[in-house]
Amino acid sequence: MKKYITVLSVLSCIAVVYLHINDCFWNFSYENYWISANIIESIFYFAVPVFFMISGCTLIDYRNKYSTKIYFKKRINKTLIPFIIWSMLALLYMIFIQSNTSMLDGGVVASVRHILGLFFNAQILNIYWFFLPLFSIYLCIPALSLIPENVRQKIFRYLLIATFIFNISIPFLFRLLKIAYNEENNLEILM
Repeated sequence: MKKYITVLSVLSCIAVVYLHINDCFWNFSYENYWISANIIESIFYFAVPVFFMISGCTLIDYRNKYSTKIYFKKRINKTLIPFIIWSMLALLYMIFIQSNTSMLDGGVVASVRHILGLFFNAQILNIYWFFLPLFSIYLCIPALSLIPENVRQKIFRYLLIATFIFNISIPFLFRLLKIAYNEENNLEILM
């Protein structure tokens, strides 16, 4: 199992590099380069979801190694603290180096609210979007790890099928049949 995780990690790392150097994809063009950028984006899109799955796979049995308290300490030290520090540095850079004072408009209280909103929505640096779903995964793992190993596969299969039905199949079917559908009503089980 470790060998497969290592191979998936390496492939995902390479894919993330391709996605990051493929920035031209986000500026639509009728030029030929945009077609190849679209192909690159489509082929390597798997990277971040695979990293999330690897996190779940490697952490689901953390109880065999350490306590939940240590689990959260490790997650805080490895992800939450770096997210906060790097976001703060980016914010300070934008305010003082780039002179982007729009974040401070509206007085101190409005600025504090605005900055908290920027943090909790990962909007200071949009490339940090992945931290928010990662934090959600980290919060779910202690509950999921309590599922006995002998029934875990059946329960995860059920959750996967339910997620597919309510988040993909039903919205698609309603759009196809041109039936009004409020996507805010989706049962977001694992997404």
